[in-house]
Parts: sequence; structure tokens; C-alpha cells
Amino acid sequence: MNLSVKDLAQLLKVSDKTIYRMIRDETIPCFRIGGQWRFDRREIASWVEDTREFYYDASNRGQSQDDGSISVTELLLRGGVYYHVPGDTREAAIMACLERIKTTIPQIDMERLFDAIIERENLCSTAIGNGIAFPHPRPFKEFTAAFSSIALCHLEKPIPFGALDNEKVDTLFYIFPKNEKRFLRIQSKLSRLLKDDHVISAVKRNTRVDQLYDIFLLREAEIFGSGTAE
Repeated sequence: MNLSVKDLAQLLKVSDKTIYRMIRDETIPCFRIGGQWRFDRREIASWVEDTREFYYDASNRGQSQDDGSISVTELLLRGGVYYHVPGDTREAAIMACLERIKTTIPQIDMERLFDAIIERENLCSTAIGNGIAFPHPRPFKEFTAAFSSIALCHLEKPIPFGALDNEKVDTLFYIFPKNEKRFLRIQSKLSRLLKDDHVISAVKRNTRVDQLYDIFLLREAEIFGSGTAE
């Protein structure tokens, strides 16, 4: 559902002038239709969860605001998709991924993040099976971001990752949360989506980026309910 400036102002309990100021400052997700500003309810819910400037119940269906405001598709749009990432070893592949991602999230010290991720991997592999891993540090501490995002990296070739199923890994998801709690909720929802045949098929092949986003958006709505962004 698309919202007008007036709709959004009423939902957030602010003035129309405040909404226009946020549009001008490019601090709120928006788009134009026929010369009028419009806002996607799902994107706004995710934005509110990250900024915590306003309380906004996106679901209207009895779910908690924290769960209802997570949109994997929106977070993936923020973080980006990166194909043909090189690397013959786990360490080389993780570093190559972070080199690609740092252009999108420049505020994070990727060298220190790399060390923290490797320390975590040495304790226990983050591979979840089916050639997929979620490399991340524990705890996040200084590696949180101003706005949560997800980056998807496809490796040029599968590499050993210490997975319990002994399958080599060629697909890495990097979650950059605003806080630790946010990470756990994002990971939970992303893991559920990756159990869907349509999603996993699109993820495991070099699907055109815009088509990949469309598949995530469609399946997210169908699995978690139309009109929500759980």
C-alpha cells in the first residue's frame, strides 16, 4: 500500500512540513507518482525500526512492531548483491566480499570486521547448509550500522567452510544490523526465506539483480502475509 504525505504525517503524528523536510534531506524512503510524493508502507516500517524516531505499527494484524517492521527485500536493496567474488580460501573469500561491500557501508572498519568474523568462524562455522553461510562477528559492538542492511555475495567457485553437511560454500549473506537484537530477527526471517524453493533457486544462480529483488519481494509477501513486512 502506497501512502501520501498526508497519510504518512497522520501515521507518524507529525506535520506535513516535517515529512517534506525529510524528503528534501533524503532521510526517508520515498518516490514520485504523477508529480506526487508516495511512500511504500513496507519500506517506511523498516525505516522506522532503524531510526526509532517514531512508533509505527506497520502490520495492523496483531504482530509486534519489531517483527512486523523487518523487510528482507528492503535490507537487501540497501546492502546490494555482488557476483563473481574471488577467493580460494575461506579467509580470502570473506576479505574479497568485504572489499566489495565497503563501498556501500564505508563507516565500518572492514579490516577489524574481517578479524572479528574469522575469530567467530574459528570457533564455529556460520555455514547453514546448501552452500550458504552467514559470516558475522560475535558480538557486534562497534560493527553495527546506522541503518540495517543485508549484502549477498556469490563466489566465483565453492570453497570449504567447515559446514556440518560438508558441502562447500558459494553464497555468503552479510547482515549489518543496527543492534544485536535486530541481527537475530533479520537472520531468523532470512533463514525462513531461504527454505523456499523459489528463493533458493534464484539465490543459487546468477539471477539478474532486479529479478532477484522481485522474487524476494513476492515470496516475502506470500510467506509472511500480504501487507506486512514481518
